[in-house]
Amino acid sequence: NDGGTSARSNTYGEGYGLGVTIGYDALTVGAYVAERDNKNQNSTADVQDEFNGTWFANYSMGPVSIGYQKFYVDAGLTAATADNTTTNAKTVGTSSGHFEGDSMSIAFNVNDNMSISYAETEDTFDAGTSTTTSDVTQDSDSLQIAYSMGAMSIKAYSTSISNPNYDADAKELSVNEIALGMAF
Repeated sequence: NDGGTSARSNTYGEGYGLGVTIGYDALTVGAYVAERDNKNQNSTADVQDEFNGTWFANYSMGPVSIGYQKFYVDAGLTAATADNTTTNAKTVGTSSGHFEGDSMSIAFNVNDNMSISYAETEDTFDAGTSTTTSDVTQDSDSLQIAYSMGAMSIKAYSTSISNPNYDADAKELSVNEIALGMAF
């Protein structure tokens, strides 16, 4: 924009990303990769470039859709003490090590008004250090159902997550919800 100034970051440099999606008939496949320069001029910490990647496939046949995805995230950051234990929470993008996993889902449209779907994700945090065994796997399962009739809809889901935030000591997290919607 005229008169604007460009933003500059002392943490990140150039970044590149490439994605492609191809669809043919009932099949859709795609992939995405990105790399970004990490630079921290005020720190002596050894950082690497950030790298992220994913690929997916979706197939639809009549009222049924099936999907699968594989992903990898490495922020390129130096290992922090908290990241080297299995009992501390980790955050994708700010924790060292890398996160990788896969997801699958299936959806079934029973009729024009009702649908049921199930999704499952298993992803693992790997600290990347050879001195500790700190891999933690977070699993999540979710079942959803939706029904609509005219201006009214009712939706419900049940989700459970083991080792939330990649913390091996964390209690399993379960969330159940029913929502009623009406449009006037």
